[in-house]
Amino acid sequence: GRGTLLVVEESFEYSARVEFETNRPLHADDVEHPEVIDDMVDEIIEIVLAKRGRVAIVPDGALADLGRIAMALRY
Repeated sequence: GRGTLLVVEESFEYSARVEFETNRPLHADDVEHPEVIDDMVDEIIEIVLAKRGRVAIVPDGALADLGRIAMALRY
């Protein structure tokens, strides 16, 4: 609930498997595997909106230096 603004490049998608011990997403190529989330970016967008944050979609390349996704925190 600390995120106030999520900024994401328009076509950015990230397939990932959540690492059990750290609860962090790890890139996954096998999107058919049952443990793989096919688009982690979409999941993050939904979480931010559910917590009353805002989402801005920007043109591809706008966040190249930041890994194509960025979050401004409330505090």
